[in-house]
Amino acid sequence: MVNSGKEISKNEANKLENFIKYVQERIVDLTNLEIKTIVGEFDVTVDNEIAPRQGEDFKVMNSRINLIDGDITTHISNDLVYDKYEWLRNFHAHKEERGHEIINSNIQAIMSLIELFKKTNQEQKK
Repeated sequence: MVNSGKEISKNEANKLENFIKYVQERIVDLTNLEIKTIVGEFDVTVDNEIAPRQGEDFKVMNSRINLIDGDITTHISNDLVYDKYEWLRNFHAHKEERGHEIINSNIQAIMSLIELFKKTNQEQKK
């Protein structure tokens, strides 16, 4: 069975609608950026949780950035605030900066894809 041009156009329109719906449902995820720097002996569980290895310990720096409000909350293990860990705090701060760049790039890419889908859909309707 051969598809007509209208069926393809409907299919493409559905793809656009599904993509936009997917982005809308996950837009909240794009507004929060979480950055973790973990030092020590640990394992990562199936759920991406950090778990210390038996009898071992680890230290954590964790930052959560709300990209809409600009709020930043950072948690640092006590041991990591000493001068000998300044390099690690600098590393974490660099990851925060890079995280902002990645999120901005992702948002721009999503917007470009939505515009491309819309343009393609409009051209197919002509």
